[in-house]
Amino acid sequence: MSREASRQVVERLRRARRELYRKLAEQVGTPEERTLVNRAADLLLAEEILQENEDRLDDADSTGRTGDKSDPARQGVPAPDWKSLYAAGNWDVVGEFSRLPRGGVVQDHRTGREVFMPEAAVRAEGVEHGDFVGAQEKGVTDRGGALYFFRVLQRRGLGHTSERVCLVAPLEHKGGCWGVYSEDEESFITVPDGDVMSLGLDEGDLVEVAYLAGDPSSAKLAWRYDPDDPFLEIRELRKVPKRDKKREGFPSQEAEPQDLLGKTVLVVGADSYKESFKRVFERRGATFSWESGFMVGKLLEGKVRRADIVVIVTEAMKHKMPDVEAICERLGRPYVYAPSRGASGALREVLERL
Repeated sequence: MSREASRQVVERLRRARRELYRKLAEQVGTPEERTLVNRAADLLLAEEILQENEDRLDDADSTGRTGDKSDPARQGVPAPDWKSLYAAGNWDVVGEFSRLPRGGVVQDHRTGREVFMPEAAVRAEGVEHGDFVGAQEKGVTDRGGALYFFRVLQRRGLGHTSERVCLVAPLEHKGGCWGVYSEDEESFITVPDGDVMSLGLDEGDLVEVAYLAGDPSSAKLAWRYDPDDPFLEIRELRKVPKRDKKREGFPSQEAEPQDLLGKTVLVVGADSYKESFKRVFERRGATFSWESGFMVGKLLEGKVRRADIVVIVTEAMKHKMPDVEAICERLGRPYVYAPSRGASGALREVLERL
């Protein structure tokens, strides 16, 4: 599908969605209301998918462009010379590497085929998110899967664009769960029991736990470190977690002002970063409310009406943003903007506006 065809489809979806909103306004409180809401949500999702892919679409058949122009973090990164990359070896798969909490995926540029790159191979090759990697099948694993040899074909310096968050800490077992304590999150991040068993770990082992930004529930045990490694500073198991100390009467040295006490802050969007926004605003005393942004209509209006201020996450809203702005204007609620990872910036905007 060309860019122009994609835009035409998006415009038709948008017109259909607006027509549904008009019908929805006439069907409030009737059995038909829920059906219309679901149909509107489906149309919004379809628009979101098409618009996210639009920058990757190209009418040319072999230019090798990857849509980096749409990503400010990738501006200035040269387009890959795919012909040279394939010629660099007898590779079965050549493509961009995407970092996961544990390991990563190489997606072939020509076929779209994906090959998983184990964590050990990632570390051995020093691969970073966004690098171009070649994979060559060299055997079969004990479970019958393909075994690959990997090599970095082009380093692109895009590791900072990965959404992978990691921390190194001693493994702990508390409340029947395995995990590590995150100083930044001030919470105990759990990991699957299967990860602990597969790596043969014990409590106190120094491990790296990783997850996707804003989603600690996706945490995986990525690596076990050698305790004799002189470059690692090992933190002892905590006697009492920070939050427990506060409950037991230990004074907090960094108590934050409760300048949002009694205020309700509604965040629209930021599905993957909801917890970050929640933590930032609740620390300042606010009542946190959230909506994904797909249900733009009466359901969102109720939340806007109960809020003192609305935060619109721009990267998640895109074409839906005008609808949310219109609701805020109609109900007389102030609103501010924030990027998906801009919880701290959103807090500053809210404090200035209120």
